[in-house]
Amino acid sequence: MAEAEKILKAWEPTKIHFGEGAALRVGEVVKRYGDRTLLVIGKGSIRKSGVLDRALRSLEENSVSCKIVEGVEPNPSKETVYRIVYHLLAGNFASLLVIGGGSVIDAAKAAGILGTIKEGEIDEYFGVGMVSKKVKRIMDLIALPTTGGTGSELTKFSVITDTWLHVKKLIFDIAIVPTEAIVDPELTYSCENHVSRVTGLDAMTHLMEGYFNNVDEAADVEANQRALIGLKLVFEGLPRVLKDNQDREARRMMSLASTLGGSVLFYKQAGLPHLNSFSWSNVMDHGEAVAVMLPYYTAYYAPNISEKIKNVATLMGIPESGDMTKDFVDGLFDFYRKIDFPLTLREFKNFSKDLIEKAVRDASQNRMKLEASPRPVPPEKSDEILHTILEGAYQGTIEKIVRL
Repeated sequence: MAEAEKILKAWEPTKIHFGEGAALRVGEVVKRYGDRTLLVIGKGSIRKSGVLDRALRSLEENSVSCKIVEGVEPNPSKETVYRIVYHLLAGNFASLLVIGGGSVIDAAKAAGILGTIKEGEIDEYFGVGMVSKKVKRIMDLIALPTTGGTGSELTKFSVITDTWLHVKKLIFDIAIVPTEAIVDPELTYSCENHVSRVTGLDAMTHLMEGYFNNVDEAADVEANQRALIGLKLVFEGLPRVLKDNQDREARRMMSLASTLGGSVLFYKQAGLPHLNSFSWSNVMDHGEAVAVMLPYYTAYYAPNISEKIKNVATLMGIPESGDMTKDFVDGLFDFYRKIDFPLTLREFKNFSKDLIEKAVRDASQNRMKLEASPRPVPPEKSDEILHTILEGAYQGTIEKIVRL
């Protein structure tokens, strides 16, 4: 863990304050950006846990006044973003303070765009680099993650739901990266097992997909090492957290792993599992969607990343039988069994086979993502390849996938 902490301490795009009790310094951190902040939170769990009261006390002790905007939902909508923007502009706040999971942080990032630029609609900023065309960086945003999973406190991403079109849309821009992040493992202590599991799997997938990414390899020579350090923490820490949610050392491991995942995705993009999560948000959590697909997409990637698969298998202690791809998938399945996570799509309640068709349709529209995966998917063959992989994930077999 010491190596991971050292990495975060030296991280420059966002200043990171890590450690138990770090959240108590929130007032001191926010004060650097003025004496009025807009505080964005989710739907009430931080009130019950006492996190909000402690944050408010710290702000008061540092003579920082705030207004609270609460009720940010999972998969935040454009309407929620506009509600935050309204308060941001009406109150003339000096900074944004956000306490919550990835969805809450994403909503605050998006609101910060319009709160800074003060023109246009959020639709104009979906896509890659659209914010940077107007401003170098959005207003100062301080993020306190309350789950050990998304890494949103470090990333260039904000995912917002267009409820009219029933689709998630992505803002990808260095201009929305939070100014400072306070990563306090104590804020995750109140997470129930389901939240710990799905956010922990999200962190694992960020780290593994970032490591497997061979397109952005030159972007950051240290990213792969950070990914392996983070994966080691997940493989040890997540089963421990799910066995005892008050295991403080394991909670620390997962907070470190999650933030390392954000640092990896700062330079390296995620792969194909993240495509499907957008299509299935009504029947499973994001962390579930990316994790359930990870073994099957890795089987497809295998010819192009054999050495990397071998390295992760070694890290997991997976025995070799001579069939590296099967060994890796079986080893990942064993880990999923250990943490009581499904191995197939059909095990998810309300998952129907028409959702496979939806995922194929949606994914085939994202040509850039298909071509940038560790093993590119030719657009003219995307339907056939994606069908084979998704059917394999439904049935629980990689037999046809490895023949692609």
